[in-house]
Amino acid sequence: MKLTLRPTELPFSVGETVWVDQPYGATNEFPFFQGTIMQIILDGNLANTLVIRHKEKIHELTVDSAIYGLKPVGDHVGEPRVNVNVRLFPFQVKLFATKEELLAFQDKPV
Repeated sequence: MKLTLRPTELPFSVGETVWVDQPYGATNEFPFFQGTIMQIILDGNLANTLVIRHKEKIHELTVDSAIYGLKPVGDHVGEPRVNVNVRLFPFQVKLFATKEELLAFQDKPV
């Protein structure tokens, strides 16, 4: 029996600095923040568990979300690390390369 991981594209990698579309601060007073990705955890919660009940040569494991561990930088340097959950299927846009991209995304009509 062989286990395979469904190919999944992650939008950013460890060490990259990104803008995050998620409220930040003690009372969520900031609508977004900038941070450096320190780690990425592929979410292995119960919803993503593979249960094998039939004999197959190959079973595919799907990771539906990733947890990005970020160290705030810029205006929030020195603040505690933040975890940001990103849904991969369907893809949830939360991380951006530039502040301009984030602001343009926020300005789009829903």
